[in-house]
Amino acid sequence: MEEAKISQITPGMCPPEGCPPPTRIECIVVDKVYDSCFQINDLSRDVTITDFIANLSEGDVIPCEQNGDITCTEISRVDAGGGFFTVTILVSVPVALTISTEPLGIVERTFTFTKTATLCCPPGVSPDCSESRVLFCNCVVTNVTSSSATISCTLQVCVVIKCILAVQLLVPSYGFCVPAPCITLPGVCPPTPPAQCF
Repeated sequence: MEEAKISQITPGMCPPEGCPPPTRIECIVVDKVYDSCFQINDLSRDVTITDFIANLSEGDVIPCEQNGDITCTEISRVDAGGGFFTVTILVSVPVALTISTEPLGIVERTFTFTKTATLCCPPGVSPDCSESRVLFCNCVVTNVTSSSATISCTLQVCVVIKCILAVQLLVPSYGFCVPAPCITLPGVCPPTPPAQCF
């Protein structure tokens, strides 16, 4: 009788009386997040271009957007005690500036800056910034000559740093997931994960 009850358990919230005991222990490979943090960073950068400048004038607004994943490279790591390390990283933010639409003129640049944070990031665990994103990017032409133009950009970047390592974990399990039949009427969808800074 108890085995039949356990076999009916499906993913989701447990009943008020609690969840039944797991039927097995599984070893799974997952990305373990040892620690994480985020911060909003305001940047100013100048870009000098020599192409697509024929129709540019001072004061022109240049569309700008993120152009790929934001990445980070570890520069240094200092033991801060208690399993914590002060990690300094170089953050690389790829952007694309649309100088003209006819003909299409796109200039790609990568803006970099350093960031230091104290995290639980033991040896062998690498910082990851792939969830970072540009919140906004505003660019304007500030100088034009016969051979080049200077574009000044202001950006706001949400940097998300996670210390991640692939590990093997033992977890209690009710067995494998079995999909339910598809229906045409909407049911209750799981909530969206909480946003960090976007």
